[in-house]
Amino acid sequence: MDYEAVLEQVREAPAECLDEISTIISYVVYRHERESEEFNEETKAALDEVERMKKDSSIGKSYTDVEDMFREILS
Repeated sequence: MDYEAVLEQVREAPAECLDEISTIISYVVYRHERESEEFNEETKAALDEVERMKKDSSIGKSYTDVEDMFREILS
């Protein structure tokens, strides 16, 4: 499927699906960019840590609200 066909399907998607579609597209773009760039070892380790944290919620702390996160970080 080419870009135009995908774009047309997104335009026809129900409004309640747009957040999920946006999340999926962001993830695909993120993965593509990550796989196509060369990162230094520290950055690779940080990205790997994030992936582990996403899979195992017992590692580190996560937030569902950015404002709550910044309040806690800055306090």
